[in-house]
Formats: sequence, structure tokens, C-alpha cells
Amino acid sequence: MKFIDCNHQANIIHQYVEEQLHHSYLKEYIDHPYIDRDRIHFLLLPFAEANGDISLEEVQWISTAMLLQIALDTHEKVTNSEFDPLKERQLTVLAGVYFSSLYYKILAETDEVDLIAILAKAIKEVNESKISIYKGDHADITALMKTLRKREASIISNFFAFMDDSRWEEVVSDVLVYKKLIQERSSLEETETTSFLQALAKVSLPSAMRESGLLKKKSEGHRHLLSSLDRLIEGVKAAVHRNMEDGGLVAPNLKKIVLELLPYAEPREMTKLYAEEG
Repeated sequence: MKFIDCNHQANIIHQYVEEQLHHSYLKEYIDHPYIDRDRIHFLLLPFAEANGDISLEEVQWISTAMLLQIALDTHEKVTNSEFDPLKERQLTVLAGVYFSSLYYKILAETDEVDLIAILAKAIKEVNESKISIYKGDHADITALMKTLRKREASIISNFFAFMDDSRWEEVVSDVLVYKKLIQERSSLEETETTSFLQALAKVSLPSAMRESGLLKKKSEGHRHLLSSLDRLIEGVKAAVHRNMEDGGLVAPNLKKIVLELLPYAEPREMTKLYAEEG
């Protein structure tokens, strides 16, 4: 599959997912769910060396994985804030359930029982990792990052297992963690708390510093947490570089996909390769 073909396939899947998500009543009350194009491209990786277009059934496989991710992300948007209308919160919960049901419906139509079982395992892993982060029961930063990795990458990792192709699992997982850490840093800079930031503070800051207020800009706790996030971000970015430079992505067209999606992760050698082969 050429690089431009992969973009074409991603467009087909994006459109298919959009059509499945359309619900006029939900659309009236809640934001339209975000479809992460990066994840579509990553789910296409096992098909990247195929000849011609992927089949309708394969489009449905990838689309169900995307719908499942969207359902889990939608549930994460539910808050207990008194400023959010009750009806909106209730509909957000129902939207997540509705999007989950689409995953079952489509897979039932394809009669792909094995994929249903594998994605059910992914749901379990994602929910367990969310609970673990919420509880903040990690011994250290390494344990917390392992849990975050599972939360962000379980659906794609399990999809790769279904395809019996784990060549890109490590680098894709690193990329997804990197993207999430960037989001978390943005939340902290905007003084928005998240369950991950609270868990990170618990394993990286002394209690006195946590109690001083993590969200107060220029406070000691805020500065230290930003510093911790920056170190984690640089560590994950270095891991992406190593994976790309060490041949973790064998085919040049797959390297191009990652570079197209992740311009922030371009090591000098890979940028040169992209220019020469583009």
C-alpha cells in the first residue's frame, strides 16, 4: 500500500465512522465526538503492505475499534460539576453506551467472534487502568506510566494481536502516551486538574507540596509537576526516536506515516530520509 493509498483508506474509514456516529438528538445536546485520525492510521498499519484497497469487512474491523475508543473517551467526559446541566451529563453517558453498542452491532454483522472477544479484553484493560489512575495506587512513576500506556494503547495493541502483527506495537504505544502527556501538560498549564495529574503528583511530589496547591500557577508544586511532565515527555520522545532509528518501522512508507503524523518526533536522520524518499 502506498502512502497516498493509506490516506485514502483513512478517509474511507473516517467517513464510515462519521456515518455510524450520526444521531440527530444526541448532536443537539452534546459535542460531536472527536475522531482521532492518528489512531485510524495506526490501525491501518497491519494492512500497509497489502495490494490494493482493504475490504469492507476490514474497514468494519478498524471502524469498530475506533467506535470503541470513542465510546470510552465519551464516558471520560462525564463530570460531577454543578455547572454542567444534568441532562447534558446524562446524555453524555447514554452517548457512550450508544457508541459501544455500535461496536457490537457492526461486529455481529461481520460474524467476527474472535475480534469481539479481543476488544472486550481491551475494554477491561482500559477500564482497569482508568480506575487505577483514579485511585492513585502506584508505587512510583514507572508503575503509573505503565498504567497510562495500557489506558491509551490497549485497543490498538489488542487489535494488532488480532491481526497477528505486533511490529508497530511499541512505537505506536509510545506515540499515544506522548500525545496524552502533551494533553496533560496543556491541562496543567490551563490550571485544569485530571486524575492523571493527581496520580503523578502523588508519586512525584512530597505531601506538603501537593497540599500547597498544584493548580496555582508559579507555586512550587505546579512548577515541580510541570518539570516532571517535561521529563516524561522527553523520555517518551527519545524512545520513539530510538524505535525509528533502530529499524522498528521496517518499510520506508511506514516511517513516512509516522513522520507525517508526528512531526514533533522527527530525529535528524529520519527527517533526511523522508526528504530523500518523498
